[in-house]
Amino acid sequence: MRAIRNVVQMNDFKDVNNAMEREIGLSENIKELEKVNKQLARLSLRKEELTESIISAMGHQHEGQRSYEYEVWKVEIKTPFVYSLNKKLYESGSVQLPDNFNPIKESVSYSVDKVLCDKYLAEAPKKVRDALVELIDKKPGKASVTIKERC
Repeated sequence: MRAIRNVVQMNDFKDVNNAMEREIGLSENIKELEKVNKQLARLSLRKEELTESIISAMGHQHEGQRSYEYEVWKVEIKTPFVYSLNKKLYESGSVQLPDNFNPIKESVSYSVDKVLCDKYLAEAPKKVRDALVELIDKKPGKASVTIKERC
């Protein structure tokens, strides 16, 4: 009986040690990820500053892409414009464009309702599930962890 009690106590101790090690490891990982995220934010800002400086120094002043050679480097600069439509204004009809000067193309977009998709994949008849599997690819996205300091 005493030997059994000692084994149980040793196992309890082992579990406590494992839990403590996991807690310490998790805490260290969270702290390191938080530090890396701050470094990435600073580096991202610095990257933007350097990008603007190089574009200016190369005299690249137009939309598009162009390659430059400087010393041992080939520098490729891309300066695209992003076009977006004020959909509400366009659909309101208050601004009219003649057909021959209308660059706006109407398109249809499809999206998958994730909640319904998962529900139907679990509950629908086999024939429907097979059709859903054929139509919809479901694969893991990029995982992320966000760490915020507690107040």
